Amino acid sequence: MPPVTVPKKKWGQNFLRNRGAVERIVAAVEPSPDDLILEIGPGEGVLTEKLVTFPNDVTIIEIDPDLAARLRARFGDRVEVLHDDATEAPLPPRPFRAVGNLPYNVGTPILRRVIAGANWRRAVFMLQKEVAERLTARPGDEQYGYLTLYVQLFARARILMTLDPGSFHPRPRVRSAVVVLDPDRKPFASPELLDLISAAFRMRRKKLVNNLTSFDRAALIGALERAGINPDARAEELALDDFAQLANALW
Repeated sequence: MPPVTVPKKKWGQNFLRNRGAVERIVAAVEPSPDDLILEIGPGEGVLTEKLVTFPNDVTIIEIDPDLAARLRARFGDRVEVLHDDATEAPLPPRPFRAVGNLPYNVGTPILRRVIAGANWRRAVFMLQKEVAERLTARPGDEQYGYLTLYVQLFARARILMTLDPGSFHPRPRVRSAVVVLDPDRKPFASPELLDLISAAFRMRRKKLVNNLTSFDRAALIGALERAGINPDARAEELALDDFAQLANALW
């Protein structure tokens, strides 16, 4: 067992202590021989000690300087330890598999930048359960929204398991879930489409025609009809392909 660590609130540290969960997370990484393994937020190193049993190169990103130093001393040349902020640190320029128990306050931006990149081959991330449910929601679900569609533009997502607060130290106030994401970048992925989706969800209960105010109303209604979308529809009712069709009709 690693030495006891005093968690730092400013970095949202909740250290995983469930050994069964560790085994399942590491097993889900499934690296190919040439993949780099990138661990984000290794904390006490409970995942790291299992990841280094793979023959792959392992890089870890840790924002806490004390933990980074401890991990460097513990694992030596078996891992590359980067003391950096994973919301800004450069991602590997080679194929990689990402894994980590992400801090809840920055989990979503880290996930988004990983899956929008070019070199990732899989991501296995611990997140707040509520966020995990957003990633895998369907049209009409309460959790369905911009994040759901952002992920669908770049990946396929599934929930591997859920964990109660007792699996961590200190105990978080919410349940957690592990999500497995695999690359599935859609050919129509673009910043313009993401902007359209974001605007469509600006006020969730409003109709599309009342949210997409940057477009001429008559032109928008015509585009909706050409795309086969009910002009009275709300964003939460549309699948990703519907938004792609609408974008084509608008532009």
